[in-house]
Amino acid sequence: MRIKKKEILIALFPVLMLFGFALLFVPAGGAETASAATSRSAVCTTQGKIESKGNVIADAPTDFYTITMESKITSGTGTLENYALIDWTYATFKVKNTDYGTNEHARYTLKRDGEVVSSNALSGRSSTTICSVELTNGAYEFTYVSTYWDAHKSYQDFPYVFHFTVDNQAPTYQLTAGGLTLQNGAATAKNITFSAEDEHFDRLYYKSPSSSTFRSTASKSYTVEAKTSNSGQWSFYAADSLGQRTETITAYMDCLPPTMTCSSGVSFGGATSKAFTVSASDAGGEAKLYVKYESEEWFTNGSRYTVPDTERNGRYYFYAEDGFGNKTDTKWVILSTEEPLGRMEQSSSDNSVSFTWDSDYWSATLDGRTYYKDTVIVEEGDHTLTLDNNAGKQKTYHFTIDHYYVVSQKQDATCKESGWVQYECLQCGDVREETLYSAGHRYGVQKAPASCTEQGENIYTCSVCGDTYREPSGVPTGHSYTSHIVKEATCTEDGINESVCDVCGDTIQTKIAAKGHNYSITNVESTDGNTRRTYTCSVCGNSYTQELGDQYENVSNYVEYLFEQYAPYMYWVLLATAGLWSIAIGVAIIIAVKNEDKAKAKKMLVNYVIGLVIIFAIVVACPYLVRGIAALVT
Repeated sequence: MRIKKKEILIALFPVLMLFGFALLFVPAGGAETASAATSRSAVCTTQGKIESKGNVIADAPTDFYTITMESKITSGTGTLENYALIDWTYATFKVKNTDYGTNEHARYTLKRDGEVVSSNALSGRSSTTICSVELTNGAYEFTYVSTYWDAHKSYQDFPYVFHFTVDNQAPTYQLTAGGLTLQNGAATAKNITFSAEDEHFDRLYYKSPSSSTFRSTASKSYTVEAKTSNSGQWSFYAADSLGQRTETITAYMDCLPPTMTCSSGVSFGGATSKAFTVSASDAGGEAKLYVKYESEEWFTNGSRYTVPDTERNGRYYFYAEDGFGNKTDTKWVILSTEEPLGRMEQSSSDNSVSFTWDSDYWSATLDGRTYYKDTVIVEEGDHTLTLDNNAGKQKTYHFTIDHYYVVSQKQDATCKESGWVQYECLQCGDVREETLYSAGHRYGVQKAPASCTEQGENIYTCSVCGDTYREPSGVPTGHSYTSHIVKEATCTEDGINESVCDVCGDTIQTKIAAKGHNYSITNVESTDGNTRRTYTCSVCGNSYTQELGDQYENVSNYVEYLFEQYAPYMYWVLLATAGLWSIAIGVAIIIAVKNEDKAKAKKMLVNYVIGLVIIFAIVVACPYLVRGIAALVT
């Protein structure tokens, strides 16, 4: 059997040599891509290549020897292809020789990332263990060299090369929130990003709060947006192509507000007459409870607050906030321990009523229907109003609304006839009527006593209708005058005598005539032929003087003075008169000429000349005429 194999090898040797020369220019096997496949069996046959001068000349020589790698796994067999990717931490290399006559072990070399890890010379031809080594991450090249002996006792080295890559570490990962590292199991309200790195990265796995299984992505990073729908615990891990995976880590997305609860029997948005407690909790951490009464300021005292039944009645507000700023809606509870007391208010203008109460948190029903505070009630009849403090206490009020009549029509009674009045209800329109009976006249008397000139009378007037009649009472008494002088008469002015009636005050005034002066000559003086007399009134002392013997000169001088003052105006008047006279005569002469009445024209011309002469004579003689008149007057 061994001879046949030797003969076959001798026969194939030329073919192998030719095949090797043909492949001198074929790229080396190192350019192949590492397979993602791996074997986890105890003993794995390697699929290396036989090379000559760096070129592949044949696949694994299973007809001559087999190279195996053994892990620390206890059982199983498998195959490792050239450039396999494995996750082993330990390997034992063995050679199983199938042709002891032609092959002889020469040496081996194991490199990691180009660095020699183990190397040694070999000898013998039997199956043997080549080496055992600890494996760490890196790209390995295992070279086994055997010597081939032919029939002519010549030999040639044939290196067997097997490449594999070791990756026995899981991917590295990072968990961040808002760009900062987040610890495993921590909570955040920011975007959560899980990322992984590995040379042989395969997939990233994540599980949402609403899912019971993991989903995966080929991306090296996965981000969970910070929003309410993503709130809850998220889980992540990453795996490489060898199935090595990171630990499963978790992060809690807390975009949900805390939860607020109220003590048993009390509900938010309701009222209670008992003490109650409000608590706040948060799935992602601690929560603070904020409290305020009515419009007062908010305050906090932890995650729990109790309102005792002795506190002020009114509305208590609550909200909770977690460490990430997530807030609940504001909720309230009304503490109402007081008795529900109200009051009815009657309208001053009609029969309507309204009901009111002091608390803004109580409610009421009117005849079984909702009633709002201060609403006007106008429906006539019996009513039932129930006031409720909304915390288990009620009070019932019964009342009745009657008709509210107002006058719709009216006929007043007179002193002689009865009247009537009609009433109508403002609410329902019901009508009723009443008679207004006549009461007769109701006279009152006004007395007017007699005066000095008129008789007296009594005036009777009805206070209801104004009817009036008169009766005489007493005769005129006549005036009783008393006289006195209001103003004495003087020499030049009249006096006044006044008479006043002592009874009615009637007044009469009469004139006292002026007495006039009573002059007498009290002094006479003569100087240069001129005599001057002085006259004096013996009553009032008024006096005047009279000049005798020089009247002509004074008068003529005064007349001449007046003439000189007004002479220019007189001349202008005479000239204007002459001008108008000339125009009138000229027009008349023209008309006469046109009418061929020459005699008339001639006559008018003569008259015109005469008129001019007269006017001229007046102008010349006027000063002498004035002096003559002055002399005559004197």
